[in-house]
Amino acid sequence: MSIPETYLQTSWGESIDDVTMEDIEEIIAETIESEEEPASFWVGIFKGNSEIILEAHKDLTVVGTLEDDENEEIKAQFKTWAEIEDLYKLFLSKDFDQVASILKKNK
Repeated sequence: MSIPETYLQTSWGESIDDVTMEDIEEIIAETIESEEEPASFWVGIFKGNSEIILEAHKDLTVVGTLEDDENEEIKAQFKTWAEIEDLYKLFLSKDFDQVASILKKNK
């Protein structure tokens, strides 16, 4: 059994290993439709001994923990789910510098 490189977890208890963009698009649709408050999901990527996390909330806020220091979070507010989808595409491609730049721009 291999250890997944990525995982997705939802606030309502669903989890997926080895995440694809299709998985994220399905979870975004479920998040939008969810009556749970606050509905959210997060994707983690294992990098060496650390974990990089991008968490999206139903109110279009996104929190990124992108550095080795898990106490350093960048919180941003987006206008549309399409922007968040684009952010996750960069995240899954491991372009963490660009993800951090976009998060900081939308603080």
